Amino acid sequence: MSGSLEASGAQLTVTVRNADGAPLADAVVTARMMNGATRQAPIPAKPLHINQHNTAYIPFVTVIPSGTAATFVNSDLWGHHVYSFSKSKRFEVTIAGETESKQVVFDKPGIVVIGCNIHDRMLAYIYVSGDGVSAKSDKTGVVRFPTLKDGAYNLTAWHPLLASKRKQPAVEVSVNNEKVTDREIVLKLKRPKKKKKKRY
Repeated sequence: MSGSLEASGAQLTVTVRNADGAPLADAVVTARMMNGATRQAPIPAKPLHINQHNTAYIPFVTVIPSGTAATFVNSDLWGHHVYSFSKSKRFEVTIAGETESKQVVFDKPGIVVIGCNIHDRMLAYIYVSGDGVSAKSDKTGVVRFPTLKDGAYNLTAWHPLLASKRKQPAVEVSVNNEKVTDREIVLKLKRPKKKKKKRY
């Protein structure tokens, strides 16, 4: 979880679903206090790791506060050319075979799309948070905020397959340390592209 609000014991659980009602993994939910009492998230003491294994990035979606260093680790026997052309972070690093790694600092909030110049199918997303508390949904679509400050929040959600690039409407919620608060967010995703039939 990437966050900056002091703990008080207030618990919030958010379930993210798609338009068909199925739970949605890898969605990022951000909670911001409506009174503006949010700050820049603290930077982790140790760099996080993004693995390259079997020609795939693991994890597919990573959530980090702005200013965090990420280490790209290559667990494959072959090399990778990691890059991004995203506005919030443009970079490219080549990583040779197994056990080599390279570190990149993500110093601006935004969504960074990661690719590989050698293997086009490799894709990952880094959600670099600014203010508020951000966390990613698990395979059941659940995001847990176990220690929020009491108060009113705006919840926003993002997913790599969102149908629209427009900012999603915020969901308002109030939390206090006397109970667990539950909310649900529904996201409309892009329809998967149909594969063209081969003609012989």
